[in-house]
Amino acid sequence: MSNGTDTNWLMQYRLLRLVNQCRRLIQSEFGVRLTLTNDDLRAELATYAGKTRNQSLQRVYAELRLALIEFEGPDPLLATPAAPSNQRRYRGQVMHTADEIAEEDGLPSMAPPAAEGASEGPSEKTPATKTHYKRMYRGRVVED
Repeated sequence: MSNGTDTNWLMQYRLLRLVNQCRRLIQSEFGVRLTLTNDDLRAELATYAGKTRNQSLQRVYAELRLALIEFEGPDPLLATPAAPSNQRRYRGQVMHTADEIAEEDGLPSMAPPAAEGASEGPSEKTPATKTHYKRMYRGRVVED
């Protein structure tokens, strides 16, 4: 799929029929009138299809995307990158450590200061620092 100014895809009857169905459903749900001459028509269709709860609009837009892939081939820009596996998630949100939050806010780190003799090996006075994650249940910290 190419940029928004290329309108060759609108010359296909099947694609045009699906676009018009999407436009009608978007106008009835959101009250927004999309025109075929709009340069960002594809992006706006995708935006409203992502926001809708109307299953018929989701179904018609999925048909349109499949038809576009058949017509033009796969779009490398729409490939979703794999999520990093080393990040901990809670309800779909990435959980940050206290140090990461402090860095974002410009605050000093919450980690204990490094010992002067750290290069000699671990000393008996300083325990090995292990990243401790808080256990969460329904949005609250659970104490062990």
